[in-house]
Amino acid sequence: MKITKPRLSFWQIWNMNVGFFGIQFSFGLQQTAVSPIFSFLGAHHDELPLLNLAGPVTGLLIQPIIGAISDKTWSPKWGGRRKPFFLIGAILASLCLFAFPFSPELWFAVGLLWILDAGNNTAMEPYRAFVGDKLPDSQLTFGYQMQSLFVGAGITLANLSLFMFQHWFSTPVEGSGLFDTTAESVSSIPTWVYYSFFLGALASIGTVMWSVWKTPEIPPIPEELEEIKKLNENTPAPIIQILSVLFVIFSVPLALGYLLGGVYPSLWDNINLWVIIVLVFAFLWLYMLYRIIKKNTENPTIKKLGETLNPLLEAAEAIGVMPGFLWKLAAVYLFQWYALFVYWQFMPPMLRSSLFGITNEDNERFESIMSSFREGAQISAEDMSFAEQVQSLAEQALGHAGLMNGTYNFVTMLVALALVPIASRIGSKLVYVLCLFLTGVAMLSMPFITDKWLLLAPMVLFGIGWAAMMGIPYAMVSKVIPEERRGVYMGIVNMMIVIPMLIQTVSFGPIIKNWMGNSAINAILFGGVFFIIAGVLAMRLNLPKDKRDSELDTEIP
Repeated sequence: MKITKPRLSFWQIWNMNVGFFGIQFSFGLQQTAVSPIFSFLGAHHDELPLLNLAGPVTGLLIQPIIGAISDKTWSPKWGGRRKPFFLIGAILASLCLFAFPFSPELWFAVGLLWILDAGNNTAMEPYRAFVGDKLPDSQLTFGYQMQSLFVGAGITLANLSLFMFQHWFSTPVEGSGLFDTTAESVSSIPTWVYYSFFLGALASIGTVMWSVWKTPEIPPIPEELEEIKKLNENTPAPIIQILSVLFVIFSVPLALGYLLGGVYPSLWDNINLWVIIVLVFAFLWLYMLYRIIKKNTENPTIKKLGETLNPLLEAAEAIGVMPGFLWKLAAVYLFQWYALFVYWQFMPPMLRSSLFGITNEDNERFESIMSSFREGAQISAEDMSFAEQVQSLAEQALGHAGLMNGTYNFVTMLVALALVPIASRIGSKLVYVLCLFLTGVAMLSMPFITDKWLLLAPMVLFGIGWAAMMGIPYAMVSKVIPEERRGVYMGIVNMMIVIPMLIQTVSFGPIIKNWMGNSAINAILFGGVFFIIAGVLAMRLNLPKDKRDSELDTEIP
């Protein structure tokens, strides 16, 4: 029996999506500030992709698991089906945001990024399903575009805070502590960056709590509630399931990886190759587990293992019967999200080069000077002046990156709802295709613009594209997936996002180093080409006639 969902008012849909603002504030800081922080702590261009491995790996594992578990959860005491998960995720993300700018070393910042991404992904997937749970089909496009509006608003404030705080609170590098011998540790992270992360921590938890408070979930019908109770009779608590799945997934591949590294020590000199090998081990290990569990259903021990790993097994089975539309979307996402990850990692380094004239040689000399200083060497006045100048320009590049990213997300906020009636007239597919092409044109033009204010022009195109990417595909997917498996399928859609990111993190470091002259400018051009390819592939996304938008269905409440 399918529940008839009531149409919601504008403000009900608004309150339901407010929490996405805080989640996206956190993602905005990741997009703009994390890679520069890694650079401030000594990372090189070719190391940035692998250092961002946390995003795709946690997204690949956390979201499908959380989605499958939340589909089978109903806890009135803790808010219902989805709300307990995105509240826990928001709390975890807030704690990490508060701690992140205090990172004393590169390894510490990378570790915090893993925890931060786990929290954000725990909150993200149930929130996508939450909107689908609450809205009838006739309001899905509007609901997801409202979510896109808050994506734009959250990332806008995150990036504008970086730009404004850099102007308000930055101090001249001379005397700012870059070569302060009295400091307990030497860190090049500017103090003004801290304030954006503190603001993000408050936004993350505050807005999610608002949505939890203002939006009740739709309770399951008695038959569904009975089925949920039956499914959970012999199943461990959600936290035990999550930890068990992660332990089983990681333990054997990592052990094999370290064993192989011990046999072939040269692997540690090519960490990208080692990560690829471990990932291959992981996929083979998961496939082996799946076959063992499916073939030994009567064995009590293996049956217990299957119950523990049920969220992962359900995701695998759902992929096996996935609608053809989702396979076509996966091809689009391969190029779209690979390109987006390139953009977020290399746009600030591109500005260092194209706008502020910092070369790779300058970066290497700067890091050499800072390494010598950390080791206690005496630094000449000339080297000290050079390092201070590079640090100052790098801070300006980060600040301007915040302005540019804030600009495109502000445009996203403005146009997100405007795309709804346009989609009703010309179709969601055409809007999506055009927006992907606009984003490609924006990226291809950025490296050739040397005026910092003219650089805001392509960000308008990028913002229109981002508005479509964060709303329209989800509305289209919601119309072709089974209602009772919405959580797991939204998790699978996220797998389509993070797998391209995962491929990018392990492949793009060698690509930029060996084929692109370690040039951030070439990286951005590469991303632009990938967006054009994504637009071509999106032309194949055809919804069934009875699932396409109409002016009546997409009417704004």
